[in-house]
Amino acid sequence: MFIKKRRTLALIYRSAWVAKGTGGNTHGYSVQNYVGSLPLESIEVPTDLAELLSTEELAAVDSKVCDPARRAADEAKRSAERREADPIWRLEEAARLIAEAAVRSEKGVVPDSKLAAIQAAMTAVKSVSQFRPAVVVPPAPIAAKLAVTTAMERVDTLRDALDAINAARVAVLAGSYGSAPKEGVRTTYAYKKWADILQAVTGTTGDSLMRALQTRGFAKTRGK
Repeated sequence: MFIKKRRTLALIYRSAWVAKGTGGNTHGYSVQNYVGSLPLESIEVPTDLAELLSTEELAAVDSKVCDPARRAADEAKRSAERREADPIWRLEEAARLIAEAAVRSEKGVVPDSKLAAIQAAMTAVKSVSQFRPAVVVPPAPIAAKLAVTTAMERVDTLRDALDAINAARVAVLAGSYGSAPKEGVRTTYAYKKWADILQAVTGTTGDSLMRALQTRGFAKTRGK
């Protein structure tokens, strides 16, 4: 017995040898007799086909067709369960859709109630920062020194800025702002906003984030 795989089916054949002179033939030859078929995704051999197979043939079909199908089905189930339990891709999709809505809201403003519903849903999302270890209250002298650090942990604007940049990256790659035209790219909304972001982050004026970090000693000043 042997199995041919064709598209979505496994075709089962038996080989038989026709000896020389059996029917007037001048030499011996092999013939293939079709037995039956089953879908490649079958996790067990159908009853009507199993009745046509010997014990050895049934074991071979189960090993070569049904066992791989069972393993593929198990992996597909585990993959579906992981996707169902994963909140990240849903948030990425939500960020992409919100970015698209933001662009379109320039021509059609959104009712405040819609934004309130989104904000309310976001408050229920459990984030990493919510599961940080509880802060142990130190003695008064040490507490005074850590007051600034504790305040930064409560409101981490740098982390929020990084999260916003990552969300923007996902939105741009998803096509929320389309693709740049061959001409006049400097007049597009995306280009102008990118220029504003560069100025706000790395601009040489005193209003940029880089200048603020340099002032506080967190970033090096060029030439020093």
